Amino acid sequence: MDLRKLGLMAYADTMNGGDLGPFARKAESLGYGILWIPETFGRDPFPLAAHLLGATTRIVVGTAIANVWKREAITTAAAARTLAELYPDRFILGLGVSGGPFMLRNGLRYDKPVTYMREYLARIKTAPHKAPRPAIDPPIVVAGLLPRMLRLAAEQTNGTITALTPPDQIARIRREVGPDTWILAQQVVILEPDAKKARAAARGFMHFYLGAPMYQRTLHAMGFSDADFANDGSDRLIDTTITWGDAARIRAQIDAHWQAGATHVFITPLSTAGGNSPDLRAIEALAPTAN
Repeated sequence: MDLRKLGLMAYADTMNGGDLGPFARKAESLGYGILWIPETFGRDPFPLAAHLLGATTRIVVGTAIANVWKREAITTAAAARTLAELYPDRFILGLGVSGGPFMLRNGLRYDKPVTYMREYLARIKTAPHKAPRPAIDPPIVVAGLLPRMLRLAAEQTNGTITALTPPDQIARIRREVGPDTWILAQQVVILEPDAKKARAAARGFMHFYLGAPMYQRTLHAMGFSDADFANDGSDRLIDTTITWGDAARIRAQIDAHWQAGATHVFITPLSTAGGNSPDLRAIEALAPTAN
């Protein structure tokens, strides 16, 4: 598992089922090292990961993230170990708590997320597994933005997944978690040099995040004020959290994450057409094989 290869996050729920296997093979052929899939309230990420792994031969698949409120820890452990057994060294279990209002609105519980995640991780590690076990259990990483969850990720898992976190904050996280903890750094990108078009697409993407208290607290800690959240984000906030421009400018930002101490960097490529569908044009332009 080579974490130094650039990764790719794709919102698979925006794609038709028949397109997913060819998309994964395309990402693999372009040299991406890890294909990250998020979980919302659409497809279950574990059978989806199995489908993507079965459709490819080398690329690693990771959940970024699987929602801990949606399934018991013993179920998550069984699914992750099954994938690690069937596809050795090709699956990463990324876990997260998402946001409280979003969970409650969809009928799930949300209470003391750090405490719950700590207990959840403990239950995964002790869960029985009476089928053949993988030679090595899959790596586990936790989405962490705020200090207590970051500390838990560093202490109890392989590392942390970031979101909307610029390189200077990656450097801060590296100082906090030490040299050995994985930092898997997301960079949202828009391959568009026109500032008006790029920022309009970025604001469409940021609408959800700027309404989530967890992300608001994180952005406040980065020096943004409530005024920066208005109208789906000030220019300064948008330009800090999302990189737009030509391929050279975007590659420079990716490199800045490496230099700041990221263990792995993955892009989330958005289109100026709006929505969260992955932009194939950007995927091809930024591919490791294109450098």
